[in-house]
Amino acid sequence: MKFRTRIFSISILTVSAVLVVIVSLSWSRIMKVELEQLDARLCMEEKRIMDFYLRKERRGNNPLSTLPVASNVANANANADDWLINDLTQKLRINSANQLMLFVESNESGVLTQSDGVDVQAVISTLNSKSEEQFTSADRNGATVLCHLVFFEHNKSQWRASFYHTAQAQSFIAVDVSATTNQLKSTLREALIVVIPFSLLLCVLGAWFITSNIIRPINRLQKSMNMVTKKDLSHRLPEHKADQEFKILIAAYNTMLERLEDSFQQISRFTADAAHELKTPLTVLRGKLEQAVINENVEQLDLNAILDEVGHLSAITRKLLLLSQADAGSMALHLEAINITDLLDELTADMELLSDELVLHCAIEQALIIQGDAVLLRQLLNNVLVNVMRYSLHEKGVTIQAKQNGGQIDVLISNFCLPMSDAVRVKLFERFYRGEPEHMQGLSGSGLGLSLAREIARAHDGDLIIEASDKELFTLRLSLPIAK
Repeated sequence: MKFRTRIFSISILTVSAVLVVIVSLSWSRIMKVELEQLDARLCMEEKRIMDFYLRKERRGNNPLSTLPVASNVANANANADDWLINDLTQKLRINSANQLMLFVESNESGVLTQSDGVDVQAVISTLNSKSEEQFTSADRNGATVLCHLVFFEHNKSQWRASFYHTAQAQSFIAVDVSATTNQLKSTLREALIVVIPFSLLLCVLGAWFITSNIIRPINRLQKSMNMVTKKDLSHRLPEHKADQEFKILIAAYNTMLERLEDSFQQISRFTADAAHELKTPLTVLRGKLEQAVINENVEQLDLNAILDEVGHLSAITRKLLLLSQADAGSMALHLEAINITDLLDELTADMELLSDELVLHCAIEQALIIQGDAVLLRQLLNNVLVNVMRYSLHEKGVTIQAKQNGGQIDVLISNFCLPMSDAVRVKLFERFYRGEPEHMQGLSGSGLGLSLAREIARAHDGDLIIEASDKELFTLRLSLPIAK
């Protein structure tokens, strides 16, 4: 399913659900109001019919004398009870007398009237007084009318009844609630015939409007994303016209593009630098071999030079392979217990043998044990110390400290060097970067030593960083977790 179709369907369902809830709540409210009005009418009519029959009882049961003045001649000639029933059906909004129960009883004369076809007294006797409610209202003369209301079921129908008591008599009126609800349902049904098509049209229009507004920024983002190609990763999506929610998405996308651009640029530089580094020893090898072939004299081959170049090629190839494994997160480690103290003692002893001018200050704690790969850790420390030998001012000294610091071992290697700016220090871990010309001083190297050393440290859950210091002082901190 397309995103547009899904949003359109969800919008229609949402709007439809809202309309259903509104209709349901409206129906509940209408029924509540209608029942409240029915209660008021029941109490008012109950008092009226009681007064009607009490006057009729006092005046000798003369029906004409009890009819209201406002009644016409036809009603005056009709039977008083029939006239009253018809009048109640109209005022209580019911369809027939079958939906009405009426009972009036006087203390002096007994039962004055009751509905035909139903034993009202038996119905009254079955009612539960605990379910009664009191309703207070005022009649036309301002007098307070107090009656008791109750719901009950009769012949599978719900009825609403009202009791009214005085010192002389009591009365009872019950109305079939279905008569009221059926009338309201009929009215609502007629209204829905008109409302539903109009509501469906509004649903469709509302869903289309919502979908269009949601899809518009997405389409705008898609057009901007299509402008990004592998040849042009510098394009960024604009944020100033986007909504707040899309700004977060755009910012994340732009950040991803920046990382991709940096990665592509790094790969391009890495490839170019690797090709350049490999080109030099290969050119030397080819030149010497061609010279020997031209002169047809194998004895003129400089085997030592060829071996040096082959060794240089082998070292570069091995380092590139390790770096590629580190980038892929697949650097294989053969873990074993390693005594860093012994390893540092061995390497520092070699440093002192290689240079008579080197002033070395060592402060290495005993029995510093870690879990690691012996070959890789030796290469890590050797790469760091070789850089110290090449670029330090030997007469000013080199300091090597190793100690346990909580759950890790810290190795600090400090040496004095030519002034080095922060911009140069930041680039020292870049692959094939060997510093500024004044630092190189004609020294050879591939520029991969520190990069590989840091990757080996990170593969052991440690790190290799440059400490902040003066421009003439260079300090490396190697952190490795202790063996558990």
